[in-house]
Amino acid sequence: MKRLLLAALAFATVLPAAEEYTYWIEDCTSRITGCQQGDPQLGRWALEAWQRESGGAIVLKKSATEEHARLRLHWASGTSSLYGETEPIMVDGKRGGIVYVLPSTGSAGGDPLLRDAIVYLTCLHESGHALGLAHTSAFADIMYSFQYGGDITAYFQRYRVLLKTRADIAAHSGISDADRVALRAALRQ
Repeated sequence: MKRLLLAALAFATVLPAAEEYTYWIEDCTSRITGCQQGDPQLGRWALEAWQRESGGAIVLKKSATEEHARLRLHWASGTSSLYGETEPIMVDGKRGGIVYVLPSTGSAGGDPLLRDAIVYLTCLHESGHALGLAHTSAFADIMYSFQYGGDITAYFQRYRVLLKTRADIAAHSGISDADRVALRAALRQ
């Protein structure tokens, strides 16, 4: 028993402590943005996906206020072709980001599940930036940048085909192996 306790203690001292990220997600109160009632859940699922894929390096904690949240998600309105944007911030001396997601996407073609997939993947991509990840040129990555070209419709459709119901989004992270490696490297910095 004593050896087991010593081994557990030694193992615990080797593992770095998980990084706590407080988060805040804006409610859907403005009709101007096109935000739908379930969009905050899509944002939360995106954050939870990064937490799962971090291998225990990230712990999420909901913040009671936006002011002290390291990760802040806002629903944007606008006519630009951007799906989202992230602004880096420092909160209580730690890196974070303000994520803006445009939930009114015209590219869903009347498919509500495709629309939710686009909003979810945009939340995932932009929150990846808030966690310190940069764009990649690999089409398979969630951190892929359309500045490199590629078929935008195919990018979202390859994820959409994994879904039979909205709840399936929570089960399919959309994060590639390269994204996982990049996340763990960013968290070590």
